[in-house]
Amino acid sequence: MKPAKTFLLLLLAVALISCARPQPSPTTILLVRHAEKASDAEDSPLTDEGVRRSQALVRVVEDAGVSAIYSSQFKRNRDTAKPLSDRLGVAVTEMPVNLQNSGDYGRVLAKDILDKHAGQTVVVIGHANTIAATIEGLTGRSASLGDIQYSDLFIVTVYPTGTAKVLKAQYGL
Repeated sequence: MKPAKTFLLLLLAVALISCARPQPSPTTILLVRHAEKASDAEDSPLTDEGVRRSQALVRVVEDAGVSAIYSSQFKRNRDTAKPLSDRLGVAVTEMPVNLQNSGDYGRVLAKDILDKHAGQTVVVIGHANTIAATIEGLTGRSASLGDIQYSDLFIVTVYPTGTAKVLKAQYGL
């Protein structure tokens, strides 16, 4: 075979291989506030309504292909995450937060998720004052979300290019 034809065949083969490579998947992060808490105590458990909402969360995301669940150290968050963790067999990763000074919590949590779970689906059980900061950390844009309700579900999609979009939905009772 002539060198020119051999070169063209090799070039064509390389082009076909590079086109056939699967594109990286986006990372999907589902963020919710912990379910309804029984009191204003720092480590309050859930109310009966909160328990029902945590079970509703399972129904909403059980088929989403969740590979990681993040929660803060507080009982209300762990109790919100437990039914989902039990159903999926996915351990809860605890990321402690200081609610009086949440500082760079959102940025740190976002980096951990994107570093460890790129291309996967992750659930975050947050607090009214950490969800916006986490969305900002994921998207790189300021997130003014107003008063975050127990029923709010934020779906953040981060594409391999770094661009991101946010969708707000409702779930639960």
